[in-house]
Amino acid sequence: MSSPEAATPSRPSRFGRFFWRDPNTQFLLLAAAVGLLGALGAILFRAVTSRLTVLLMDAHDVVSAAQALPVALCLFFPAAGGFVGGLIIRKSLISGETHGISEMIEVVSLGRRSVRMRPAVARVFSSIAVISTGGSEGREGPIIQIGASMASWLSRRLKLSPERVRILTACGMAAGVAGAYNTPIAATLFVLEVVVGSFSMTLFGPTVVAAVLSTILVRFVLGDEPVYRVAAFRLESVIELIPFALIGLLAGPSSALFMRSLRTAKAAFARLKLPRPIAMAIGGAAVGALGIFLPEVWGNGFEGANRILRGNPTLLFLVAIFAAKIVATSATIGSGGVGGVFTPSLLVGAALGGAVAKVTHLAVPGLEAPVGGYALLGMGGLLAGVTRAPLLAVIMIFELTQNTAVILPMMVVSVCAIVAAKAFEQDSIYVQSLRAAGIVWEQTPEATSLSSLKVSDVMRTDVKLVPRTLPLADIVSTFLHTRSLYLYVGDDAGRLLGVVDLHDIKESMPERDLASLVIAEDLVSELPFVTPDEPLTSVNEKLWFRDLGQLPVVENAETRLFLGVVTRRDLLGAFDREVLQRNRLTARVRFGDDLSQMGTFDLPEKHRLIQVEIPPQLAGRTVAEASLRQTFGVSVLAVKRLTRQGVERRFVPGPGDRLETGDVLIVLGTDEAISRLRSGAA
Repeated sequence: MSSPEAATPSRPSRFGRFFWRDPNTQFLLLAAAVGLLGALGAILFRAVTSRLTVLLMDAHDVVSAAQALPVALCLFFPAAGGFVGGLIIRKSLISGETHGISEMIEVVSLGRRSVRMRPAVARVFSSIAVISTGGSEGREGPIIQIGASMASWLSRRLKLSPERVRILTACGMAAGVAGAYNTPIAATLFVLEVVVGSFSMTLFGPTVVAAVLSTILVRFVLGDEPVYRVAAFRLESVIELIPFALIGLLAGPSSALFMRSLRTAKAAFARLKLPRPIAMAIGGAAVGALGIFLPEVWGNGFEGANRILRGNPTLLFLVAIFAAKIVATSATIGSGGVGGVFTPSLLVGAALGGAVAKVTHLAVPGLEAPVGGYALLGMGGLLAGVTRAPLLAVIMIFELTQNTAVILPMMVVSVCAIVAAKAFEQDSIYVQSLRAAGIVWEQTPEATSLSSLKVSDVMRTDVKLVPRTLPLADIVSTFLHTRSLYLYVGDDAGRLLGVVDLHDIKESMPERDLASLVIAEDLVSELPFVTPDEPLTSVNEKLWFRDLGQLPVVENAETRLFLGVVTRRDLLGAFDREVLQRNRLTARVRFGDDLSQMGTFDLPEKHRLIQVEIPPQLAGRTVAEASLRQTFGVSVLAVKRLTRQGVERRFVPGPGDRLETGDVLIVLGTDEAISRLRSGAA
């Protein structure tokens, strides 16, 4: 007989097997892998841009290069870099849709797009060409693109659910920010405060894992030094709260000026209608011309900001840098550059804060007002004004300098900056980009998801018009043989004339003598209609104020061509899918081969339609042997399988079809049944 001691080792082993098979544990491991991939992307990007600068201009950074190069080469290099960057974008056939951080916000918050690898890679190489030759754009944009695109690629390879794809993409963004700035806490806050707009615990754990591992790898390879160096900052007197507040109040309109300059430059270059390589070459030449007089405006702004933080520049120099950096960044981004504006805005803020320090010292000679410390607060103020994320600004500046004394004054500055910024620009720079692309954006992710839905996403197209000459007797018969309360009347061309309400014909039904004389056209009444492009929030208002159950959908107000109807029940289903994110009432499906023929399918109570990768123990079995319905309680509707050529094949499985590793099952079942299938436990 075995002793009790001999039986105890099996418990840790059983726990270990459960731990590694737990889906949440496996997903955290994926988040860790994304963090490491994002860090590698950041390291490679920084190494390549630095190496190109050395090879092309024989300098360790672009600011030093601008100081040493002849005037002709100062014009040539940024123009050539812009031309090459534009050529890369043009050859890759990238459309004018949102890109960079705005694209990532759209992907993570709305989930209606995916990060495509080819455009992401093209934008990265374009940014490398621009940044390494002095173009005024930030490296955070392409680095975040690298992390997010790698995460999206990994998600597709592993066939994760759409919700987990969005979370893993957010992890890639956090890894990119952490890799670019060596700031794990700020990277997590960036995703939660700027990208998602809420502190969701579903996202918090994976993004922390990705950001921390990205930071660890970057620090191991590149070192653990602060990104920006500044003398120890401390609050000398309570009186200093006045210039601190002034920095914030000036940072607000300065951030609005920065954003408006970017918009103006984009509009100006768009009116020129030049080929993108030529436009970006002109933008690069403008940066080169500014660099002849102010070399600090070259590049993403890192070197220029450090010079302000460490030195004691004049007030005239600071004002000149403030204006020149805004112009240089507007020229680069406005002409078609696809980099970020995060780091350039920090240099603008450093110049602003340093200028306030100079003025404060002149106004109050006894106050020390260090330029470096005040410049640091200006950086945070511009960051808060541009992103509208006060907590991010406070933590980012703290992590960039590793100086705890900056936290209290930074809180004052960030709040003042956002209040002042909203007086000039209501939205952050990223939300402005989304709105410019036609995306409805609200204050919360749930409201954004619902507002972004259009009538065309939920309308029913199986409702037919009745002829205007239809007799009353046939109208009554139609009502008796259907559950509909409305009949939509149209002419021979399919134009909507109006609606016949069941309640409206009750008075005509007793008049049998008139039944043969009354036709549908005599009974129609006007009803509000909607168009396919209207948001569902507008539909909800029309249904609510008229207490209606459905509305007709027409092509537009001029033609009134009838397309279908949208019902209050459809709105509730959309609310359940997009806001509550339960997917239990209805599912979006495609009818036939026409991509435009989308509709909703009413699911059985407490059921979900979802994609699930087959558990390893089912691989090799036939559908009959697996007994999925009897064993797990799910119904298999289809199987998705990649062929050896990488082409996705979809088919309805028969009893003799053998399941293979990597197959994805489209199943219908309850949450409990789906969980059993995922774990492989009957």
